[in-house]
Amino acid sequence: MSLVAVLVLCSAAMVGSVKIADMDQGSEFTKCVTITDLETKTIDDDITLVDRVGDCCPEGSVPGVKYFNSYDGAQIVCGLKDDGTVALSTGSSNGAKTCTYNKCYIMKQNIPCKDGTKQRLNGCCGAQPQTNFDAQCKFYDKSFNNAYSEKAQYCTTYDKDYGTKGYAGTSVKTDDVADGKLQVDKLYVYAPCPGNMVGGGGSSGTTGSANTGETSGAAGLFTSLLAVCMLIASVAGLA
Repeated sequence: MSLVAVLVLCSAAMVGSVKIADMDQGSEFTKCVTITDLETKTIDDDITLVDRVGDCCPEGSVPGVKYFNSYDGAQIVCGLKDDGTVALSTGSSNGAKTCTYNKCYIMKQNIPCKDGTKQRLNGCCGAQPQTNFDAQCKFYDKSFNNAYSEKAQYCTTYDKDYGTKGYAGTSVKTDDVADGKLQVDKLYVYAPCPGNMVGGGGSSGTTGSANTGETSGAAGLFTSLLAVCMLIASVAGLA
């Protein structure tokens, strides 16, 4: 077998099918996502996970979106500490990027949009300015810059009738994170939009690995394909 053929197989092995929908609700997320995936993909779409370089996500990617107190928002939230407080910062030191993300977690909401599609990973129902949220779902268009000054857009959401429906969760911050997971039902937020998996009438049933930021199925497939690739290379005398 030629080296080119082996490289093609290796490339195929490196392509993983990863969906946020297959990850555990509230599980820690330790990878990065491309800004494009964050802004355009839903929890049911395949995304490409990106490894962090030191403490930072590389160019073109983010660890998620800083959690915005009192509102639901992105479906990967960052900056949370074990005591429930939130802090996230990026900067430079001697020419090197520095990042303090604290912890990031999966917070699936999957709010239905007006046109029948679903909310994107950044919490929005489309490109800014928003025009595709259901009339009952109120929102704010927001954005932030990553460590490389690249802009990423996101949305925060709440039910139109939050004034009468009140808050979801508890006002105690120390119960927001427990046993290595974000307790999404404990977050003190304005009433969620209709159909929100976190207290909005959706299902929160999940499968997948708890703390790796990857699905067990995708990881298993990747490992199997990579093993086959290496075996072929060995037989071909190329490994």
